Amino acid sequence: MSDTTEQGTTVTEGGVVLVDPSTKSYTYTVNIAWGATILLLVLIVVVSMMRSAKIKRQLAEAEARRKGGSDG
Repeated sequence: MSDTTEQGTTVTEGGVVLVDPSTKSYTYTVNIAWGATILLLVLIVVVSMMRSAKIKRQLAEAEARRKGGSDG
């Protein structure tokens, strides 16, 4: 059994206080958190791809030097 108080919170049987979703008091904060999370994930992927391209290029150059040095 749960009781709703005047402040827009719901108290459950275990005494846990839950925020009533209809108040939308945390909408701005949650949206900012989601936006920051998505931005950081995109940033990590982009940096990872750039680093991968750089390492592949360096590996190809090192292999070319190794082949060129052993033939001559």
